[in-house]
Amino acid sequence: MKHAKHLIPLLILCLLLTACGPKPAASSEGDASSAPEVSASGSDLSQPDKSEPDISEPDSSQPEPSVPFTGEELDQARQAALDYYGGTVFDVTELVFEEQMANTASFTVKCSKGGVAVDPDRTIVLELQDGVWTVVNEGY
Repeated sequence: MKHAKHLIPLLILCLLLTACGPKPAASSEGDASSAPEVSASGSDLSQPDKSEPDISEPDSSQPEPSVPFTGEELDQARQAALDYYGGTVFDVTELVFEEQMANTASFTVKCSKGGVAVDPDRTIVLELQDGVWTVVNEGY
């Protein structure tokens, strides 16, 4: 019994905290299982959070998935990149296709300048515009 005097304040604190907590809303049938679930922040988890995008709806800000480029289109893009570098101080030693995004193709370019290898590798991005490959970005 001498330890009971230490447990009484703890018991009172637990009762107060339980009484102050959120109470589930009762349904018209009195069944608490149909009440909305409430998160620790107090928001209703049974309803979708409108601040988060609904993944079932298409996002118009994202480009539509595109059909992969044909081998011929990639060869044309590669040649357009080589033509671009033909007018610069760089000599291309290797041109590696990296990725396609919508109607663009990007390449990693290993090159040299005056016979000295350039480090780091450069990147070139070309866009297919009305059947013609156009450089839209180039550099490190």
